Amino acid sequence: MIVGWFRYPWQRRWLAMLCAVLAAALAFTPAAAQQAAAIDRAVAYIRTQQQPDGSFAGLGPGSTADAVYALAAAGVNVAEVQREGKNAIDYIRSQSAAAAQDVGLAAKFTIALLLAGQSPRLPEADFVAPILNGYDAASGRFGKDVTAHAYALIALVAAGERVPPAAIDALKALQLPDGGWSFDGTAATGSDTNTTSIAVQALIATGDRGEAVRRAVEYYRSQQNDDGGFPYSQSSPYGNASDANSTALAIQALIAAGEDPNAWAKNGATPIQRLLAFQNSSGAFRYQDSLPEDNAFATYQAVPALAGETLPLESIAIALPAPQPTPSVAPQPTPAPQPPVVVPPTLPDTGLLDPTPVLALLATALLSLGLLTRRRG
Repeated sequence: MIVGWFRYPWQRRWLAMLCAVLAAALAFTPAAAQQAAAIDRAVAYIRTQQQPDGSFAGLGPGSTADAVYALAAAGVNVAEVQREGKNAIDYIRSQSAAAAQDVGLAAKFTIALLLAGQSPRLPEADFVAPILNGYDAASGRFGKDVTAHAYALIALVAAGERVPPAAIDALKALQLPDGGWSFDGTAATGSDTNTTSIAVQALIATGDRGEAVRRAVEYYRSQQNDDGGFPYSQSSPYGNASDANSTALAIQALIAAGEDPNAWAKNGATPIQRLLAFQNSSGAFRYQDSLPEDNAFATYQAVPALAGETLPLESIAIALPAPQPTPSVAPQPTPAPQPPVVVPPTLPDTGLLDPTPVLALLATALLSLGLLTRRRG
């Protein structure tokens, strides 16, 4: 009936085009809303996992870094998430001694601090120095395993440090014939989707989008299950059922490589839809369907994937400067204490379509079209 309001063919063509745009916008809205709601519920659960020292429950100190990645990807100010006056920043800084002995942990904490708007290079807690000190020029590698090496590359890029070209070459040299990476870098262990994801994100972070990334994408094709999700490995001795962690990390790798996870549907289910199906009523994600209990670690890793984020998040492209020694000057009046300045993360496009601009454009166009109709009439 609305077509009858427009007397000229050009008006009807414009109307058809605008209706198509509106239909496309509305078609994306339910999926976007579902992902946003899932992220909100997961963040509410993550908040319940914070401990009195500011850390987050999980598989060790590194889980706090994973929780920070999730909160930042969801647009949450990490400094404001506290328990008993402590936040994740306080906890991470208290772990500088442990990080000094572990390149992978130092790298994860460096990324986490930057996401929280904090410098990772304080005199009393320098997390970048252990990464740099952990570099072996002879092998071109950081740390003791592939994951630590890959996280080190990501952290150095995030901190604005130079990444040795030999370190990038070393990561590519560790790629196995099937296109994946193994945790320890050996063919005996076999490629796994988790290590491969961090390796891919490290290569992309350093600006390398070459043959190694293309081969990794083909590796993921060989690993995807018929339900749309991903296992740790199809050859794992513990089975090849899809799990939330592996599916989330695979999504991040695909996004980093320029792939659209929605184009990876199997039997009508995309990796994102399969990941959403792992969420429990509590807001937490379970590890596998056969293990239905809430899993904090799976929840931390699910959120960035649902938000369309890969490491390093754009909010940490450049590190905050390290503090400089204060020169000797005449005493000055002590200023009143000020609250710490927290730099909230500025996230890139998450891939979730906001229909508001499209609807506004449609309304403006229809209004103009109506005015034109009246004028020509």
